This record gives sequence, C-alpha cells and structure tokens, in this order.
Amino acid sequence: MVKSALVTQEMIGDTFIVRMNSVSITEEFLDALNSTLDDIEFLRKYNNINGSLKSIIFISSVDNIFLAGADLKLMYKSLGNEKALSALIQRGHDTFNRIAKIDVPTIAAINGACLGGGYELALACDYRIATNNKSTKIGLPEVNLGILPAWGGTTRLPRLIGVVNALKVILGGAQNPSKYAKKLGLVDNVVHTENLEKFCLSLSYQKLSKPKLKSFFLKPVNWLIFNQAKKNVLKKTAGNYPAPIKIINVIKKSLSTSIEKSLELEKEAFLELSSTSHCKNLIRIFFLQEGCKKLKWNNITTDKNINSVCVAGAGTMGAGIAQWLSSRGLKVTLRDINEQIVSNGLKTIGDLFVQAVRGHKIDRPSARNSLSNLYTSIGDKPLKSQDLVIEAIIENMDVKKKVLADLESKVNKNCIIATNTSALSVDEMAESLSRPENFIGIHFFNPVHKMKLVEIVVGKKTSDETIARTIKFVQKISKFPIVVKDSPGFVVNRILIPYLIEAAKLYEKGVIPQEIDKAIVKWGMPMGPYRVMDEIGIDVCMHVSKDLSSRLGYDLPDVLDKMVKENKLGKKTGEGFYKYKKGRSVKVKYQSSPNGELTFNTALLTGAMIQEAQKVLKEQIVYNADDIDFGMIMGTGFAPFKGGPINYFNHL
Repeated sequence: MVKSALVTQEMIGDTFIVRMNSVSITEEFLDALNSTLDDIEFLRKYNNINGSLKSIIFISSVDNIFLAGADLKLMYKSLGNEKALSALIQRGHDTFNRIAKIDVPTIAAINGACLGGGYELALACDYRIATNNKSTKIGLPEVNLGILPAWGGTTRLPRLIGVVNALKVILGGAQNPSKYAKKLGLVDNVVHTENLEKFCLSLSYQKLSKPKLKSFFLKPVNWLIFNQAKKNVLKKTAGNYPAPIKIINVIKKSLSTSIEKSLELEKEAFLELSSTSHCKNLIRIFFLQEGCKKLKWNNITTDKNINSVCVAGAGTMGAGIAQWLSSRGLKVTLRDINEQIVSNGLKTIGDLFVQAVRGHKIDRPSARNSLSNLYTSIGDKPLKSQDLVIEAIIENMDVKKKVLADLESKVNKNCIIATNTSALSVDEMAESLSRPENFIGIHFFNPVHKMKLVEIVVGKKTSDETIARTIKFVQKISKFPIVVKDSPGFVVNRILIPYLIEAAKLYEKGVIPQEIDKAIVKWGMPMGPYRVMDEIGIDVCMHVSKDLSSRLGYDLPDVLDKMVKENKLGKKTGEGFYKYKKGRSVKVKYQSSPNGELTFNTALLTGAMIQEAQKVLKEQIVYNADDIDFGMIMGTGFAPFKGGPINYFNHL
C-alpha cells in the first residue's frame, strides 16, 4: 500500500480507518487522499475483503483540527486565474464525489475545526460524528470571504438538513459548537473526545445503511423561503455583498436539478465571485486576522503567562472585560470602591452570560464554570497574586493617575499595569508610576463580547517585555491585537471622531439624521454616524472630541454640548439623535431637509476618515498601513469589502 505523510490508512476489524494529517486541503492533500482511495479500491478488489467491509472512517491525526478548509494562500494566489481556480474546484468535486459514491457506509469522525472544505468532505460522508471538545467548530464560513461553498456545500447541505437550516448555516457563516451543530443537523451525534474512534468503530457493527439525501424533485420547495431570505440579506447588507444573493440563487436552482449539475452551478458561481474586489479584500482581511494571531514583538518569546487578572472598575466596560476574561478561563478579580458598584457589575456579567447561552456562544456548564473564575475585591485589599491589573474607570486624567498609583502600590513588581482608556495619554498616566516600564494601554472596544479588536498602546517607557507579554495575553483571550504608539485617540478613535464631528456639523445645518445614516449604510458602514453616537453616548463622544480637539485642533460644533446639557445622551437616556423606548429605537417621522436627500455627499463624511487615516500613517502612529485598515474594519465596521480606509484610498 502507498504511504503518505498526509494521509494513511489501516484496517481495524472490518473497518478501514483513513487518518488525515493535514490542517488544510491542499493539492498535495487531495493527491494523498486520492491515492488512499485507490489503495482501498485495490484491496477490496484483489484481497477479497469486499464482502466483509462494513464501513470507512475518516479521522484526523492533528490535535483539535479535523480539516480547517481549503488552502486560502493557494486560492488567493490563484485569484484572477480562472483556469487554475476552475481546475482546483473540479479536483475537489472529483475527490469528494469518490467518497460520496463509495458503496459502504462512510463516517466522518470530527474532533476540532471542521470548516469550509473540511466540512464539505464530511458532507460527502454518510455519517458525521463530532466530539464535545471546545475546539470542535463546524460550519461553512465562505460567505465571510465573499465566496460560496463550492466543494459540495451548497449542493449537499440543503439536501441533508433542509433549505431553511441550510440557508441559516451558509449565509450566517458561523463556526458552530458541536452541540448546536447537532441541533441544526450538521452532525448526527456528539461524543466525548476520548471515545470518538471507539464510538465510530462501534457503528460499523450496527448494520449501517447508506442514507439517502432529501429529494426536492417530488416535493416542491416553498419558494417564499428564498424570497424572504433575499429580503433579509438586502436589509442586512444594503446590497453591498454579492455572495449571499449568489448563494441563495445557486441553492434555489440546484434543488431542481441533479447533484452533478448542482456542482457545476457551484463552480460557476464561485468563479464569478472570486473575480470581484469584494472577495480579494475579504480574503486579505482574513490573512490580517491570522497575522494578528501569530504576532510577536521583536521576536521576543516570553514564558511569563498571564493567568490572573484584576479589573479595577466595575462599570459597563469593566464588567464587560471581566466577563470576557473569565469566559476564556482566566482567574478574574472585579474591583471597585464599594459593594454596590461591584454587585451591579456582577449582575451585568451574569446578564452577558445569559445572552451568550441563548445565542449558542457558550453552553450552560461552561458558563457556570466561567462564573466560578470570578472574584471580587473592595477598597484597599492587596493584589500581590495578580499578573495583570486593568484600570477601567472614568475618563478623567487626574482620577486615573491617582487610581493607577494606588494599584501599583498593591501589586508585585512583575505585574503589568494597564489602562483601558480610549483616548487619554498613556505617557502622561505613566508619570504617576514608579515602574513605567510595566505600564501599557490595553484598549478594549465596547461591547467587549462583540468587538474582537484590542489596541495595545505603547508608551515611551513601556518595556519590550511588557509589550510582548501583553500581545501574548490578547491573543490568549481570542482578541486581535494591533500595536500603536501613544498619541491622541490612538488609531480607531483618532480616525472615527472627525467623521462623527462632520456629521454633527451637518446636523446643525439641518440635514436629517435618517438621510445621512441611510446613505452611509448604503455606502457600506454597518450603521450611520448618528446611530453610532447614540450607541456610544453623546457625552462620551463630546468628551473624546474635546480631548482630541485640545490636542489636534479640531473645530467642534456646539450641538453635542447642547445635547449633553439637555440630557439627550443617546440610547442610555432614551433620546439622542433618535428616540428610544426600552433600548429600542422608536419610529419618528422626520420632515425631510429642505433640499432632500442630496443635501450632502457621503464623500464628505467618509473622506474625513480617509484623510485622518493618511495623517495617522504619515505620523507613524502604527507600524504599517495594514494595521490602520484592520483596526478600522474591526473597531468601527468600516466597509470590509472596501478593504479599509488606506486600501480604499489607494484603489480610488
């Protein structure tokens, strides 16, 4: 038998075990898999095992990864080369079709990441068994890259679990935990990790049959499902993303034809989508994410792990940070000046875990375990056991200096002291500390459980060791770090605030918020500037704007001050630029501005961001332009398909 480093096979009883030793699906992996399938066919034909063979199991030899999908580097390299991409897609079709046509039951034994092409291989099998391992995530995330599942995902999944759930999975692009995957029908069973192979082998003796995929020839689909799906997509994306609409159309067409023809429709759609700038920009963002995961500072490798963290400040941000850290397995102490504030913070944390359970982000046992990682501290108790202390209190320089100095006096000499400030000077805060080399900015974005970006703000006296440890910490808690120099507003707020200021000036001139917000969403932002200010809080926007204005010379409008005095602070007070009831926007009929919707140009607002991004790059506040693009996309939702402000400007 032919042996390969990527794929091997062995016979256990009456079952073939195909062991895969690859993280992703490369051309070499497909070669090795086909060679293994050849070996199995040869043995069945010439070694007289055909009659006794009960099943074939596909299982990974890589820890915590079944198959994470296609080799995106190869795909990215082939963008624009239709011939090469077409050959790659066809190669996957041919290989997975071989698996689907095997005349004995096939089982995908899934432990770890099973995504994209990896899950499409699993779909080609008859049965899918997953582990309850936290690392086991199952899904088809291709829509996030501006493409569609083209190795059988849009063909086989609707036939397996039905149209409604298939659209939910493919259009959502989520990486689903195994228990939720079972609920959706993505897998047949969930077992303990250590029992996976044994359980799959036991299935061989249960006289498994070859299941049949659902037929839609005899049972017509209610086409209203597709119409509603299109409406939902257009509402969510403002029509800016072609992939979701293409996915809906392909599935709709494929259900009335053969699997072979459906696979052709997949390929055609993939080739069309892969030629767009949307696809190129979204794949680039994926690579930037992967770069953040592997980021090291000056090649420093530190063995000083951060396992115990104190969050000083139990308000909205502090509670959000504490909740996230505890959910990542860290020991977290929530600290504030009195029991009532801490109690309020704990309630916020509890509510966040309830939301996470309801949203299938975490299961109940994991939530309970995370809560057991939480501790509280009041007043002057020492913090000698902490590896990191994060200050998350009011944005007032004098107060922060006092609190930071107090915290430093209570921790050990190796403890990192960090501030979560969104705009204030890290260097100025460091003046109050005796060990400024241990001080750094760790700027989480609100809401913490949704925003993946973290700005690591480096002061003039911050040591390389502190930077390296902080980067490692941010990666450990599943956030994306970008390293920035201490400067007014750092990167995200520095670029965002001029955009919000311009919007406030337009409001003073009488332009209706709805008009601008609608136009900006159509341009590609997730929400307009007025919605953003209402979400952040008008008082917070005013405070940050004034701070940046004092240091950068912005010309500020009077409207924000006026709204603060009238207690129109946005969603939290029930009124800002919009009105709210129980946290939800109330529909109010606004009179249109005198000259209609064309009283402004979106370029006036988006140009404010792009212009400021150019200044940030010129001032070398970041270490490369990619950090600006990635920071604005992850921190503000800057139209991902446009690739970020610098990339967008360069391709105008």
